[in-house]
Amino acid sequence: MTGLLTRRYLAEYARRPLNLVLLAVVPVVFVALSAGAIADFARILGGEAGLGRLEAATAGWAAAFLAAVACFFHVTGSREPDRRLATAGSTTSVVAARVASSLTLAAVASGGAIVALAVRTDVTDVGRAVGATVMFAVIYLAIGIAVGALVRSEVNGSLLIIFVWMFDVFLGPAMGRTESLITRFFPSHFPTLVMLDAATAHAGPLGDLGASLAWTFGALAVAVVALHSTTRPVRAGRPQRAIGGWARLRAGLRYAWREYRRNTALWVLLVGLPLFFISLSIAVTPDDPALVEVFENGRAGISVLSMIDVHGAIMVPITVAFLAGLAGLFVVLGSAEGDHRLVLSGFRPREVLAARLGVIVLAAVLVSGVSLGVTAISFQPQVWLTFALATLAVAVTYAMIGVVIGPLVGQIGGLYLMFLLPFLDVGLAQNIMFDAAPPSWAAWMPAHGAVRVLIDAAFTPTFDETTGLLLTAAWLVGLTTVAATVFRGTAAPVKA
Repeated sequence: MTGLLTRRYLAEYARRPLNLVLLAVVPVVFVALSAGAIADFARILGGEAGLGRLEAATAGWAAAFLAAVACFFHVTGSREPDRRLATAGSTTSVVAARVASSLTLAAVASGGAIVALAVRTDVTDVGRAVGATVMFAVIYLAIGIAVGALVRSEVNGSLLIIFVWMFDVFLGPAMGRTESLITRFFPSHFPTLVMLDAATAHAGPLGDLGASLAWTFGALAVAVVALHSTTRPVRAGRPQRAIGGWARLRAGLRYAWREYRRNTALWVLLVGLPLFFISLSIAVTPDDPALVEVFENGRAGISVLSMIDVHGAIMVPITVAFLAGLAGLFVVLGSAEGDHRLVLSGFRPREVLAARLGVIVLAAVLVSGVSLGVTAISFQPQVWLTFALATLAVAVTYAMIGVVIGPLVGQIGGLYLMFLLPFLDVGLAQNIMFDAAPPSWAAWMPAHGAVRVLIDAAFTPTFDETTGLLLTAAWLVGLTTVAATVFRGTAAPVKA
C-alpha cells in the first residue's frame, strides 16, 4: 500500500508540470547566478572559507529551501485526503508514503543544485559536496513536513519557512565567524561546517559530520511524529454573505481586513522578519569602506561610503520585495474561492479587486514601515521622504507581481518564483554591495528604477533620478493593470 500511495502522491504533485520544472530549474538559476555574489558577500562579512567552498554551500541552501517549500505544500495541500485515507486504512502507511514521496522531491531539488554547482565551478571534493547538500535537503524537508503538519495557514507556514531559512543562511557560519554560540542551534550549522571543511569543536565527541547526521535523522524523526499525530479526521468549516454599491466595497474591505487581522501569526511574521533580519544583518556588517555610484547635479560619480550604511540602505528593498510579494501571492490565492462566491452573490469584480488590493497595499505599507523603522536605528538617509516612497514602490511592485504570478502558476510555483525573482533583482542585480554600479541586465528588472531612486535619496541631498522615477511609475502602472486583468479572470464566475 505504501508503494502505491507514494506513486500516487508523486503523480499528484506532477499534475502541475511547472512545479517539477521549477524544482529542478530554480536551484540551477540560484547557484549559477548567485554563487559568486554570495561568496563575495560572505567575504565582506568576514567569512573564513575559500571561494570554492562558499560557492558549494549555495547548492545546499538552494536544495534546502526548495525541499522545504515542496514538502510543506505536499503535506498541507493533502491534509484532508490523507486523513480520509488514514481513517479508511493505516495511518502509518499514509505517513510513510507521504515521507517517501517528499524524499523523492528533495532528491530532485538536490540533484538540480549539484548539477548547477558542477557546471559553475570545479568541485574538488565531490563526496563532501553531494553528502552535505543531501543533508541540507533532508533537514529542510523535515522542517517543511513539520510546518505543513502543524501550521494550518499556507501563508503563515511559507513565511515561517522563509524566516528560518533566511536566518540560517545569512547569519550562519558561512557568512561570518564560526564561533557564535547562537548559530550552533541553526538547522544547517553543522552541514555548513562539513561543506566548508571548517573543523570545530562545537559538536563535541560527535564531530561536525556526526552532528550533521544527528540533525538529519533527528529532524526527519520529529517530522514523522508531527505528521503522524496530525493525520486524523477534521471538522468542516462555514460559509459567508453579501450587499450594494459603495456599501459592497466597504464591506469587502472590512471583511478582507478582518480575515487577515485575525491571522495573528501572519502579522507577527511580517513584522518580526524585517525587525530581526535587518537589525542582525546590519549588526554583523563590518565598518569597511565601500564604493557606490551616485548621481549628483546630473553627474555620475563614485562615493566612498561605510559598508554599514550601504548594507542598511539595500537591506530595506530586499526585505520588502520578498515579504510584499508573498503577501500579494497568498492574499489573491487564499481568497480565490471566496471571491468567486462574492461575485456570484452580486459583488462586481472591481469591488472585490479593490478590497483585496487594499489588504495587499496595507501589508506592503506595514512591511515598509517596520523595515524603515529598524533601519533608522543605525542608518539615516539624506532624504527620508523620497527614501520611504521608493521603499514603498518596491513593496507595491512586488506585491503586484505576486498577484499576477499566483493565479498563473499556483502556490508552489508562485512561492518558488517569489523567492527567486526578488533575490535575483534586488538581492543581486541592484545590490550596490557587490558592485559600485549595477550590471547592464539589471535595467530590465522590476525594481531597478525604484532602487535607483532609493540609493539617490539615501546618499545625496538632491534628486537626480528622474529616469528612475519614470521607470518606477511605468512598472507600477503596467503591473497593476496586468494584476487587475488576471484577477478579474480568476474572480469571474465559472461557466457550466
